[in-house]
Amino acid sequence: MGPTGSGKSSFVDKVVRGGVGEGVGHDLTSYTSEVKSTRCMLEGSSVVLVDTPGFDDTSCSDLDILAMISHWLNVEYQKGTMLDAILYFHRISDNRMAGTPAKNLKVFEKLCGKAAMSKAILVTTMWDEVEDNVGKERLKELKDSYWRTMISRGSKTFEYKNTRNSATQLIRSIVHQETMRRGVQLQVEISDLEFELEETAAARELCNSLKDINARRMETLQRIRAAASAADQETSADLQRQYAEILAQLNSNLTQAQLLNQERPQGFLQRIRRLLTRNRQKRTGN
Repeated sequence: MGPTGSGKSSFVDKVVRGGVGEGVGHDLTSYTSEVKSTRCMLEGSSVVLVDTPGFDDTSCSDLDILAMISHWLNVEYQKGTMLDAILYFHRISDNRMAGTPAKNLKVFEKLCGKAAMSKAILVTTMWDEVEDNVGKERLKELKDSYWRTMISRGSKTFEYKNTRNSATQLIRSIVHQETMRRGVQLQVEISDLEFELEETAAARELCNSLKDINARRMETLQRIRAAASAADQETSADLQRQYAEILAQLNSNLTQAQLLNQERPQGFLQRIRRLLTRNRQKRTGN
């Protein structure tokens, strides 16, 4: 998992085909627009890699992306399939953690939940795009601040060097580790507790990004007014394009927020009845 362009599809390609296959996006358009699972053999072990779109996908809303991921996770969960690890990809070339990267990370945390946080591996990519000392300093900042809570709950970090050796080194460490197999929070919420998608912690976190988007809108609007006062037409036109993009994103998120905030009292009551019935059956052995 991770933002568009963080290297997820490229990583899968490195493991499966040594980095010579097709299907890797090289521009601002997201290549992965659906959940894709790929099976491969590594040192006698059968490994399934699951590639997911980022929550900044160019063709789907964030809620649609979460629905895709949730569907795949819960279909597999009901089959008894558990994840051995969840890799979260982050570009070390990003000089700040804000906007889309921050939103992706927060939703990722809510999707995993505290109990499954030890399954998470925080993978830094794009090391060839920064000076080594700059990358090390950014990684230290990530560990000390943004990733601190996750690491304290058992998450690990890995520096992916964009080579097949580096990719297989990471997969090999997962194959050989001994870990308790358990569902992530999103699976438990939907399959065990029978939540609607809109009621899950991950979906609720998507709504929280509205404040950040609106703050960016106000900041850009102030810059447009300043550029207009200075008669800087070129800067003003560029800022107006940015403002239009932010406004479109805000409108999209507002629509999602409306969906998330719809009350479902009848569905809630039905779910409680089913859970009570299930618990009664367990006690009586029926």
